[in-house]
Amino acid sequence: MSTVIPVQEPVFAFTSGETFDEFCTAQPPELAGLLRRVYAGARIDADTQLYLATYPTWLTCVVLVEDQSPDTTLILPILVRLAEACPRMELRILSTTMDLTAINELVDEDMDLEEDLEVLDMPLLLFFDEEWNHQERWGPRPAAAEERLDEWMNLHPAYTDLMDNEDGDDSPELVRLINELTHQMRFWYNDDLAGACVGEIRAILERLESK
Repeated sequence: MSTVIPVQEPVFAFTSGETFDEFCTAQPPELAGLLRRVYAGARIDADTQLYLATYPTWLTCVVLVEDQSPDTTLILPILVRLAEACPRMELRILSTTMDLTAINELVDEDMDLEEDLEVLDMPLLLFFDEEWNHQERWGPRPAAAEERLDEWMNLHPAYTDLMDNEDGDDSPELVRLINELTHQMRFWYNDDLAGACVGEIRAILERLESK
């Protein structure tokens, strides 16, 4: 009888995650295509690109996402672009359907990813330093998005009802509403929310740099 030896190395929490390409490949074809189109259109302003290119601190980031969520579709490609523009930042993607035991052991004690998963809003971006100390977290969306999202939710109460219903995942109406919200959010992010997202992440990086 063999003995199972648990992997304790913190790096396992990172390597068990997916790259953006791997994440897209695991999604339904239509969603994968949308993720890649959003990624192709994501832009970072020149000043932030220069800041990221010369960022002096090594960081490892893990982003927790819910599959097939409008926030994931619109925000994840921006986070990937930011990480690609920063030579000292590495990023991997963990879905809430994956085993989060390894990453849960690294986050601050005030957050239990396994116990609190149902009440945590995603995506959730976690920042770690070279020694795997949890430094910061961000998510699920830029502050500027909250009021617009609340207004949309108030106009579409069925969306929240179906999301809260255990049987709602199979509802054609929920699929329609998710598609409608994703379409609306693309307008928001193309307008100014992508820039707001980049600005909030940059503010976190500036705080970490000054530590």
